[in-house]
Order: sequence, then C-alpha cells, then structure tokens
Amino acid sequence: MAAFPIIGILAPYRNKECLRTLEEIQEGCERRSLRAFELGRCTADSIRPDVLICLGGDGTILSAAAQAARNGCVIAGVNMGHLGFLSACGCEEVELMLDAVASGGYSVDERSMLQVTQRGLGKRETKERISYLALNEVALMRAQTGKMIDVDVELDGSLLNRYHADGVLVATPTGSTAYSLSAGGPLLWPSAELMCLTPICPHSLTNRSVVLPDSVEITLRPRERRGRSGESLIFSTDGQATHSIPLNAELIICKAPVSLRLLSLPGSDYAARLRAKLGW
Repeated sequence: MAAFPIIGILAPYRNKECLRTLEEIQEGCERRSLRAFELGRCTADSIRPDVLICLGGDGTILSAAAQAARNGCVIAGVNMGHLGFLSACGCEEVELMLDAVASGGYSVDERSMLQVTQRGLGKRETKERISYLALNEVALMRAQTGKMIDVDVELDGSLLNRYHADGVLVATPTGSTAYSLSAGGPLLWPSAELMCLTPICPHSLTNRSVVLPDSVEITLRPRERRGRSGESLIFSTDGQATHSIPLNAELIICKAPVSLRLLSLPGSDYAARLRAKLGW
C-alpha cells in the first residue's frame, strides 16, 4: 500500500446521521492529509482506492465486496445498521479508525469468497459460462415463493444427495452468521478453510447441513418436477443480485481466487463480537 493511502468513501444512505458521519470523515481525512473521495451510491467501481470506508450496515459492505476484492482494496466498515458483523467500528470510533488508517496501525482480515459459475444457458449455449463472486452465500431456489425444488448436489463430480427443499445454499465462514444461520447452519470461524452446504426447509428431516473443505467443487443441478416444467428458478449472491437459471443449466461453486480484505482495529475480538451480536 502507498505511504499515503487513497481513501474512498461509500455512503449510500443520506439521512442526518450518515451525512454527519460522512462530513466527519471528510474533515478527518483533510486534517490527516489523506486524499479522500466519495464514491457512487451503490458500488465501488468508479475509482480504485487503497482503503474503502463504507457507511452503513453489512449490506453496504456486501454491495461493494466483489469489486473491492477484484481491486485488492481494504474495506473499513462504519456500522450504522443493525448487526454490523463485518464493520470495523461504530460511528463513535471514526477518529480512532482514521488514526489507524493514517498510521497503518491496523490489521487486515482476509475473508474467503465463493465463485459461482452458471454453465449451460440453453440448448444453443451449453458451453457458455458466466461467473459471479459472493462473500456470504450462494442460494438456489424457485422464483415462485412457496414452491419446492429438486436439485442434485455433486462434490468433485460425485453425487452427494438429491434435495427436495425450498432451496439450497452454500455459505462461506463469513456467511455462516447470515442466511445460513437462519436456515439452521452452523457457525464457522471466519478464518476456517471451510464452506457449508445447507438445504432450506428440506422435505426430509435427515437432510442437514454439511461442512466441507473449501478445496471441494460443488455442482448444483436443478431437476424438473412433474407438472412444473414451465416454472423458473433463481439463484442469488449475498442477497444482493438475483439471476434466473433454466433447468438445463447448472451452478459450479468453488472458493474464489480472490478474497475480501477487511480492516480490523487493534484490540478487535471476534468472540466478543459474537457475544454482543447474538446476545450470548
């Protein structure tokens, strides 16, 4: 990183508290001779900062995660939402965070991500591939709510199970405190080299979460159910973007070649954060 890092500020919400914090950060950067820019309202694709300060909750960080990971910049989240699992600090600690950025007195948490590739878009395009990144999870489900899906799940080409459920999701350790937790998945430590496969409301009570090494390649292959050939399926990445998928396609999920770099202040304690956020 450069001696004088370039600071990007992502502030998608324009309420009084966010605007006040935005002004505090801009003034704090100026006092510390840090070059700072406010980015667009949703993504981090207009500039390549060394450190990206995100004002909001985990959703704000998730909206910028893919581009930030590709660009290799560090994300510093200022929590102004509800949970803030991914944030470096609250708005009352902005000055402390800016001191750490200016002096380099912070650590970086490397969070693994998922790469999901959609293969086989139609009869004429069976070889076409489109890839996406996810920090929390990839979820496959039927577009029409209240309907179940049949999906074959393969691990490195070997069949694990055919699930009959509301959906199937694959989560990273970071995502284990998000959708996966709500679906009954386990908590995974952020640095664990694992991922978790969880059926969403499965028809069989014996279908439970499976914790897997992150070296495995997971294939999700939807299957047609009798009388429902015309219904569409969708998959989402981090709940931020939704994509349709036909029945003759499949999703290939593996550990991404890039990771998200999260700024961590001195004294940060993930166990304490779990206790606070989960009410332990």
